[in-house]
Amino acid sequence: MIPEHYWRILKNWYWLIGGIAAACALIAAAVLPALLSGDGGGYSSSVTLGVTRMVSFSGTTAAGEGDDEAMASYTASIAERGSSPQFLSALKDALKAKGLSGTDAPSFTANEGLFRITIEATAAAPDDAKVIAETAAEQLIADTKAEEDRIALSLSSTAEQQETELLARLSVVYDDRAGRLLTLGEPAVREALDRLIGRGLSASLTGDFLRILDDLTRISSDPQLAVLNTEADALESQLAEISADRRDFSAELLQGDPVSIVTPAETVPLAPGSALGAGNSAVMGLLVGLVLGWIAVNMLESAQLNLRMKKRREEEWDPSLTSAGSLFSDD
Repeated sequence: MIPEHYWRILKNWYWLIGGIAAACALIAAAVLPALLSGDGGGYSSSVTLGVTRMVSFSGTTAAGEGDDEAMASYTASIAERGSSPQFLSALKDALKAKGLSGTDAPSFTANEGLFRITIEATAAAPDDAKVIAETAAEQLIADTKAEEDRIALSLSSTAEQQETELLARLSVVYDDRAGRLLTLGEPAVREALDRLIGRGLSASLTGDFLRILDDLTRISSDPQLAVLNTEADALESQLAEISADRRDFSAELLQGDPVSIVTPAETVPLAPGSALGAGNSAVMGLLVGLVLGWIAVNMLESAQLNLRMKKRREEEWDPSLTSAGSLFSDD
């Protein structure tokens, strides 16, 4: 059973409680649906890219081969590039050329374990969302390819310069070695040829020539000739490595782009906004208003009670004020 004190509060303040509840209901019906509806509607389109290789000044790493940590880091760096101001500015210009402006920037998410990058774009129309995602993918692929081309050009120039320097030094070594060989006497040359014939000729003239040089070096005991032979071997090995690296590097560059589309654009509608209507919002506001109204009238009752107690104390000190009423008088 509700105590009499609460009945008295309801009887005296029902108008205030009702007013607060009605105001809260009206405010909730007008504001809550707009706040909880979110963007609503719209479409999302996503494109998945795969990173197939990483070209750097230290070499080329293919996905699934070599250093996976380096490939994962490279994948993350490509995704971060997509969020850079320079990239987004270029993307904005590209979209403007296609008739799209004022669009939201797409998001770039890297899956470092699978060497994948997911590009997601949103727009009010499905075709617009698809164009944004595809344009961002095309631009990211082009940027990565351009960076690879710059590295390739720099590596090619460096290798060409090294090759030129090595060939120049090798030519000097060959000339010096030829000069040392001319100083050897006929007996040494005849003995070296006899040893070659005794072993038998091979299918490789280069191999036979190197064996003759080794024999002449041992026969003549010429330390300078031994040094020249060793230096020539080292230079020839370096030239062979540079040639192989350039050949392998060029072959790898011919195998498509470093980043390619794995999953074409897929467009889906966004989740609808909140279904909370004006009626439900009004009910929620009404309930909140009743609680707030009850709290407010109790605070007013408490304030009035404090005023009456203060007046009662003044009357006790000054009997002339007794005519002003008592603590328990009705309003």
